[in-house]
Amino acid sequence: MLRNYLKIAFRNLFKNKVYAFINIIGLSVAFAAAMLLFLTAHFELSFDDFQANKDRIFKTYYKVNYANKIEYGNAMSAPFLPALLAEYKSEIKHATRIYNGSVQVIQGEKTINEGINYVDADFFKIFSFKILKGNANTALNDLKGVVLNEETAKKIFGDVEPIGKLVRLNFGGRFEDYTVTAITEKAPENSTIQNRMMIRFENNPNYQQNKDRWEVNNHSVYVQLAANIDTEPFEKRTKSFTEKYFKDGIEQLKKEGAKPDERGELVSLRLLPLPEEHFSKQVNGNGATDKSYPYILLIVSGLIVFIACVNFTNLSIARSLSRAKEVGMRKALGAVKSQIVGQFWGEALILCTVAFGLGCVLATLAMPQYNALFKSNLSLNNLLQPNIVALLAVGFLFVTLVAGGYPAWVVAKFNTIEVLKGKLRMSGSAGGLRSGLIITQFSIAVFLISCTLILWKQIDYLRNKPLGFNKEQVISIPVGYEVSGYKVLDFMRNKLANQPQILSITGSDINIGQGNDGSSYKSVFGFDMEGKSYSTNGLNIDFDYTKTLGIKLISGRDFSKAFPADKARSIVINETMAKQLGFKNPTVAAAIGRTIPLGDSLGKTIVGVVKDYHFESLKNKIDAITYFLQNDFGIGYIFVKVSPSSSTKTMA
Repeated sequence: MLRNYLKIAFRNLFKNKVYAFINIIGLSVAFAAAMLLFLTAHFELSFDDFQANKDRIFKTYYKVNYANKIEYGNAMSAPFLPALLAEYKSEIKHATRIYNGSVQVIQGEKTINEGINYVDADFFKIFSFKILKGNANTALNDLKGVVLNEETAKKIFGDVEPIGKLVRLNFGGRFEDYTVTAITEKAPENSTIQNRMMIRFENNPNYQQNKDRWEVNNHSVYVQLAANIDTEPFEKRTKSFTEKYFKDGIEQLKKEGAKPDERGELVSLRLLPLPEEHFSKQVNGNGATDKSYPYILLIVSGLIVFIACVNFTNLSIARSLSRAKEVGMRKALGAVKSQIVGQFWGEALILCTVAFGLGCVLATLAMPQYNALFKSNLSLNNLLQPNIVALLAVGFLFVTLVAGGYPAWVVAKFNTIEVLKGKLRMSGSAGGLRSGLIITQFSIAVFLISCTLILWKQIDYLRNKPLGFNKEQVISIPVGYEVSGYKVLDFMRNKLANQPQILSITGSDINIGQGNDGSSYKSVFGFDMEGKSYSTNGLNIDFDYTKTLGIKLISGRDFSKAFPADKARSIVINETMAKQLGFKNPTVAAAIGRTIPLGDSLGKTIVGVVKDYHFESLKNKIDAITYFLQNDFGIGYIFVKVSPSSSTKTMA
């Protein structure tokens, strides 16, 4: 019987090729789009799910109540964690500092630039990175031990057994050997913590000079609370900790008129649960993802499939009218309602199965372009998890029941005698439902098209809004770690000095925005002056920076080789920094010549003020920024301004 049903179903589909083609194409495109959107949403919502202790792991951060604003900061100082552990031994089960950096690996003839994490010995007791070789409990006990993930180990050693082998690391000209103590599985892409290469925190190149300095904040701290400790009561108990170790800062805030928060604190220590870190804009700023984003994608994917199902349902009902006599004949020959429904639903199931398979093919073909567009690393293999397979199976059956079951039920209700006489009447409820579905379908389509147009306008705005600097024809080149950035900059200036298509060359320690190397970070520091606290972004640049990027100077002068003291004693600031210091338009010129307490006791003198420009996301307001010209910070990126008339030749 089942075999006959299948034969009849395939025969009907082949007989009505146009109908089958339209339905298969519509459903397959909908399934492909829904799969891509579902994968993206699942990727975001499953961040750090693999961590076994995720509900007991917290990232520490500060909440600071200034007189006119509230700020949050997750960067900690080197002495912070030892002091915290000394005060709360019983409450904190495990803890680690994590300082992210980069290092050059030298292995025989190979030279590899690799990311590195400086961590404490408890790292593998907190985070669930699977150890493939070695012992997780002792892997980081040795100060000269290094743990690699399997991908990094393969890159360095090839097929050679890495455990016990030496790895030479170049820390900016200081070479040290480390012994491989363990190999871990590579962290998933949706992991907040990555694990390419890990060594002890004490090996951080700046550790010795900063180990007792509370004012230098440059790394994250994660704690795992004991099983019997609740988060909120523990946070409240840390009031004595902040009052003890941040006494001077709290007194300064009181002098400035700051008001305590709801807990009666000016500076408070807070704990952010690991599962919330990916979505916390308060703590991570623009590095965080809006939690509504994945849910919006799920809703959109559902609406796309719904529109395709409405199309399928309406076409099936319309086609069923032409098969009315077939249904009447089946009923006359003894077919019951369940058999009619089964026959029509079976045809819908076949169509949906073919469409789903084709949708998987389309999603696979579109995946590389999709990943490139959204800078993700998705794969259809992510759908093969048992819970997702079960969810997709239930969803697929539901779609076939809705799209194929309802038309089959409508057809099965046809009156046998009237159909055989050529009289066919659709019930009012069926016609009303069809009209309702069509209206709903078009309403959703108009809504999605409107949203797309709004998004397009927003993207067009982001692309065309003046940023305050000229990025056109400027090439940003990451220097890497093999040689000093200043040496590369001098070399390029000497080599390209006589090339007419090269308009100017400069460099800085930080890129603008996010380059193809994936860099996106900034340096923020604070200072006290005349009884007030100030904070500013810091940027180390070289000569011709404002010229190369077309940044407008509104007062004073730029750095110049004609003034040798610029390298040690001069700074340039932006308008926002000038306003923060109390010099507002049109009197920003009054800032020129002022000395502020940066660096050593002699401070730095303001020699110029530049017009504000967007050096971060347009979502952010423009912050204060201070430009330095000193070798201590190094050069990480070189900017080359080229002539627009010969860009291809210039690149070659």
